[in-house]
Amino acid sequence: MRIFGLLFALVILVASAPVFAATSVAVVDVVRILSASEAALSIETQREELRSGFLADISETEQVLRREEQNLAEIIKSTNQEEYAKKRRTYEENLMSARKKSQEKKRVLEEASNKAMDYLRDQLYGVVQEIATERGYDLVISSKDVIAGGKSLDITEETLKRLNERIKKIPLKTEEKK
Repeated sequence: MRIFGLLFALVILVASAPVFAATSVAVVDVVRILSASEAALSIETQREELRSGFLADISETEQVLRREEQNLAEIIKSTNQEEYAKKRRTYEENLMSARKKSQEKKRVLEEASNKAMDYLRDQLYGVVQEIATERGYDLVISSKDVIAGGKSLDITEETLKRLNERIKKIPLKTEEKK
């Protein structure tokens, strides 16, 4: 029975050997392309510009809130408790509103960045598929999944070149909810 199992495995292995030999494989460094392509760099530049503007707005709002808090500390001695409590509530509402706006801007920026990167990935996969079809590759895998292989398998440079020709900038769409 054991010999029959070994014989069967050997027949399967020999019969499938031509399938393995005929498979054409290529490798692409997806991580590199998603960080070094012109479109990826444009996304990062826009993200940083929006983030800087966002931080400037937050800083300005914080200064206004600090002044309000200082005014509260000064008027506590000169106004009645009811008036002070009213102004304190207004300050706390402004503080909560500022925090909420800050979180919303951060969420919108992250969402816009993610959508832009998703679009870039779609474009990248389209370019890789185009190259695979042209060159007759049966399989294209990410280089992060490769332990060893020849340089001739790597299509990263060609992919990066074509992607840069196809798309140079992906605008970040940051419409905030009102």
